[in-house]
Amino acid sequence: MPDSRRELPDGFAFQRMETINGLAAGVAHEFNNVLQIIQGYLSFARNQLPPDSEIRRDLDAAMAASDRAADLSRRLLQFARSEFDEGDLTDVNDAIDSLRLLLRPIIGENIRLEFDASTHVPVVASSDATFRQAMLNLCINARDAMPSGGVLTVQAAALSAPSADNLAVGELSPSNYVKISVIDTGEGIPAENLPHIFDLFFSSKSPGKGTGLGLAMVATFVESAGGAIGVTSQPGEGSRFDLYLPVAVDAEGDGIESLDEAGFTAPLLVTP
Repeated sequence: MPDSRRELPDGFAFQRMETINGLAAGVAHEFNNVLQIIQGYLSFARNQLPPDSEIRRDLDAAMAASDRAADLSRRLLQFARSEFDEGDLTDVNDAIDSLRLLLRPIIGENIRLEFDASTHVPVVASSDATFRQAMLNLCINARDAMPSGGVLTVQAAALSAPSADNLAVGELSPSNYVKISVIDTGEGIPAENLPHIFDLFFSSKSPGKGTGLGLAMVATFVESAGGAIGVTSQPGEGSRFDLYLPVAVDAEGDGIESLDEAGFTAPLLVTP
């Protein structure tokens, strides 16, 4: 397909992403400051009441809700600033765990989220921040394809010398990869649109609802990581996007199983 993603200056999509990430980080920071004030007043008011007070129980519930909001704000701040991005390596399990909590408020109540990731997915050789952004872009597209509800599934597994007949971006080599799939049960993509979905500024959404940058950014990221993307879709039968990212290797050429093994100490984020 014609590579219209390169019609604009190199890095255009990444510059836009960095601008959005900076804005998100600023909003999350200010929101967190307001939450700290709210939590302070809640704690002060709660401590003035006896333990068996009904009002104190209400304040306990409000404090618990503000704690959840603070946790979401913290994860948004981490996502936007990529606090634990170390040397262009991504812990896929950790990134998916972090995305799980971020997705819930924006996906909608009528869409069921399912996650199926192996507990031993190796580290991949890619930018952590950009991987998270790419996953978020794919999940938001999947949401928009299911206006009446459905199921959004995220899968991750390690593969050796994979083959695929649905590649739309990049090529596969006889190496080790991690395959990350985003699958929806939505409207599907018309056959005439499939060759263009990764083109810069191409969007099938109604005016004002799509910029045509999301999938172009995903394609640029995967190509820069030396990976590939497979796409399968039929109108009325949903869509499947498969990202193939190379496994990171150490000096001996062995796959890196964790950031700790690579010499990094990124905290493990566990979501409910």
